[in-house]
Amino acid sequence: MELSQLRAFVTVSRTGTIAAAAERLNVTSSPLSRTIRELERHLGQDLFDRKYHRFERTPFGQEFLPLAVEVLAQAEEAQRFAAGTDAPLRIGATPWTSKALTQRLTQAAAAHSPGTPEFTSDISSVLIEALRHGELDLALVHLPVSVPGIATAGLARYRYSIAAAGDPALPEGRPLQLADLRGRTLLSFPLMMQPAPMQAMLDALTGAGVESVAEVDLRDIIGLEGRMARTGELMLAILSDDLPTSRFLDLEHLRTYPVTDGEIRFEIGLAWRSRDSVHRDALEAVTTLLRPDGDDLPLIG
Repeated sequence: MELSQLRAFVTVSRTGTIAAAAERLNVTSSPLSRTIRELERHLGQDLFDRKYHRFERTPFGQEFLPLAVEVLAQAEEAQRFAAGTDAPLRIGATPWTSKALTQRLTQAAAAHSPGTPEFTSDISSVLIEALRHGELDLALVHLPVSVPGIATAGLARYRYSIAAAGDPALPEGRPLQLADLRGRTLLSFPLMMQPAPMQAMLDALTGAGVESVAEVDLRDIIGLEGRMARTGELMLAILSDDLPTSRFLDLEHLRTYPVTDGEIRFEIGLAWRSRDSVHRDALEAVTTLLRPDGDDLPLIG
């Protein structure tokens, strides 16, 4: 097994096609396809299911990816050792979460990185894929993350409210239960921003009898209140000035209803590669510094 074969596998996994991977590696498609086939013959397992114009990892490929990424990281570390250089931490954070948590992450990473940390901002799903393929070392993302080779630690959880334009005839004087939303239409942010936790939340809502949950196109978010006033739709909201979503809702013109704590479970936390031996000490220091004391996660909202 050669490093070039592992690099080919990781690149095809990242891009999803032979053509895109070949362009990134500055080779032609045919030799790259042969390289992948040779690696599969050596391993005795298929790494990809060949779809129409698309390569998708097999279950074995999913489990093999963290190993391949770690071997390549060790090889790069050996080169840096010979050159007398160190690799700074590469961190990422979703912009759709607490500004204070993001600031704490960047400060902790700066204190424990051998150089100035490199920072990336993107939605959770994009950051997780970059993390899995060795392009990031630590990321602040929405949880859960259930993929091979990724470890996580929860830092906080959200406390939800329902926002409404006009009088939605919801119970007052007590926190709402999901059953109170039976037959209603709710608005939520797009699933692709963080698929696993968003899907779990939607399953809880539909299981409680919510009639439908409509994804809000981010391009239309500025006119959200007008849409709510016209349609009577309700918006799942987290009432916190520490979140970017607070810019899009004028709470002075909306009615808000707190949701009973625990009815919707949605967390924000750290994710990293569990096999990352190159940055192990730094990752342990940062995660230890940011983890809350005790078993209960602090609330946002």
